Amino acid sequence: MIENIISNENIIEREKNIFEKIILVVCMLSFIYIFNIFSKIGSEKSYLETTLFFIRSFNFILSLLAYGSCLISYYRLKKDSIFIISLMYLGLGVGIATGQIDFFSFYYEELTLFNYIRVSPSILRIVLLIIAIIPHCKIKKLIMNNKKYSITFVILYTIVFDILENNISIFNAFDNREFLVIYNVLLIIVYTTVSIRLFVIGRKEKEYLFLVISASIFMLGVKAMYTIGVVDASSFYSKLTSVSITYIICLIVISGSFFELYLYINRTKILNDNLSLFYNLADNNKDNFMYICDEDGNIIYANKKFKEYYKYYTEEDKKRLSLYFSVVQNNLKNKDEIMQSLNQKGDWRGIIKSLGNYMSVDCSIKTIEKSSNKLKYAVTYTDISEILKTELELEKLKVYNKEKTEFMSNISHELRTPINIFYSTIQLLDISLVKTDKDFRKIYEKYKRTLHVNCKRMLRLINNVVDISKIETGILKGKFDYYNLIAIVEDVTLSVVNYAKLKSINIQFDTNEEEFIMRCDPSMIERVLLNLLSNAIKFTPENKNIYVDICVNDDFAEIDIRDEGIGISQKDKNAIFERFVQADKSLTRENEGSGIGLSIVKSIVDLHDGYISVESEIGKGSTFKIILPHRCNKNIDYKIYDTSNYNTELELSDIYEVLI
Repeated sequence: MIENIISNENIIEREKNIFEKIILVVCMLSFIYIFNIFSKIGSEKSYLETTLFFIRSFNFILSLLAYGSCLISYYRLKKDSIFIISLMYLGLGVGIATGQIDFFSFYYEELTLFNYIRVSPSILRIVLLIIAIIPHCKIKKLIMNNKKYSITFVILYTIVFDILENNISIFNAFDNREFLVIYNVLLIIVYTTVSIRLFVIGRKEKEYLFLVISASIFMLGVKAMYTIGVVDASSFYSKLTSVSITYIICLIVISGSFFELYLYINRTKILNDNLSLFYNLADNNKDNFMYICDEDGNIIYANKKFKEYYKYYTEEDKKRLSLYFSVVQNNLKNKDEIMQSLNQKGDWRGIIKSLGNYMSVDCSIKTIEKSSNKLKYAVTYTDISEILKTELELEKLKVYNKEKTEFMSNISHELRTPINIFYSTIQLLDISLVKTDKDFRKIYEKYKRTLHVNCKRMLRLINNVVDISKIETGILKGKFDYYNLIAIVEDVTLSVVNYAKLKSINIQFDTNEEEFIMRCDPSMIERVLLNLLSNAIKFTPENKNIYVDICVNDDFAEIDIRDEGIGISQKDKNAIFERFVQADKSLTRENEGSGIGLSIVKSIVDLHDGYISVESEIGKGSTFKIILPHRCNKNIDYKIYDTSNYNTELELSDIYEVLI
């Protein structure tokens, strides 16, 4: 059905086949009729024979038209019962052509069974009607699977048994009026039953044609009743009346089929107008991709947007796209869920990512037809990649603003602490300055270290804020030159050993080479190492170890800083390198910090085209891994970098328990 609606080629081919068959039938009928006309020229026929020839020819044409009307209706409605009933009209037409019905009786004054009708072909017609009204009949399926053979069988059976009945004397015992009455009573019962059943089917299925055929079959019953009524008073008029009932039987089907066809044309016109409207809406839809395919992925229909996007114009394009969508279907993560929904509810709606995840679509799939044991699916989808991207960016912005707000709160807390210490120390110095009995120098010496530490702490915090601003604006640049990375790492590690010892923490350094020349900014590398070592000291309990290992080869250098501290949770591991993020965001946390140090560390490593990661387990410690690429020619001159105690003090300034 889908193919017939959307494929003009199929419609044209089907109309061509039907037209050719109609032309063939019309030509055959015309040839037979013309042949009969011209074959009678010059021959002397009696008045009776001439009349009967005309009646038989006209009746034969009507019966064939009735058969053709049923057959056309069958091809439109696809109702098995109509095809089988059409075979009954075909048998009736062949019987009329061979003179089996009505015409022998004109040569006899007395009506008997065999000069009125041939019983064997009549029984076949009765059987066909009974099969037509029986639901789920195996013989009906057999007939429908062998239509051409069924038509041939009806024609041959009607002709052969007409000859047999005419020449075998065994049937003579039944050739009397009593059997004629009995047989017509049987016909009345069968025709009336079939007529009522067809009427019920027509009302139930709301098919007008069944009602028409019901009336035609009922007239066959009326013909049988009339035969019983005139069996004892047979006359030429009664025989003509019986023939005229046959006319009516055929005319009812013909006129009813034409009227039903007229109704169908009107319904089809309205339907086609609606289909044309919806087809144009679908085909010209600029927002949605639409296509129809079978369960094998073969595309049957696609709208203009789909064709333009996928360059779908030729049969080769069709094969290519069918293969592509077959691959997409097989790679869907939720394929089973989709198929289950389609099988149970007939539709599915959800978000699908295409191959490569470069396109996200809001997809709707609906089962629309099952033919030839294959399902058809209507697929509609909209590209929502930009919408999702915008929503994701908006969500990230919300999170960023929230983290920035928390960062400002942390900064306020971090700044307030040293400022309060400044203020308290200044107040003590002011009081001491007033008192003359104490040496002011001794008092200043007592509080000088506190002032220095908090000055450095504030300066470190301000430097971090400035660097974050540079990173956000993309103006953070390094002063690159060639240096011995191993020497820098070793010197920075040694610069913090004394600070770690004050907390009873042992720092061990190890390397597999003594020299690794690379292009870098040594002050930035120093800052990265000091930040990681500062964190390691802060979060490692007393009497534990910190290990600094560097392993180099021809391609890269790997620096590992491993502690035996409190560790980092899986959730926090995924976020610690983000800006403004700190594992413990409470203002009452045990260790100070703004939560931007590791973000700066990552930015510096990225600036060196490197990579930083962390492995950690709660209660067992953490390992930070830095990988820096080796980009240096052999035997190149390099510079010496001297680490600064000032930088060390500045970076470790927030470890109060160590420095105060």
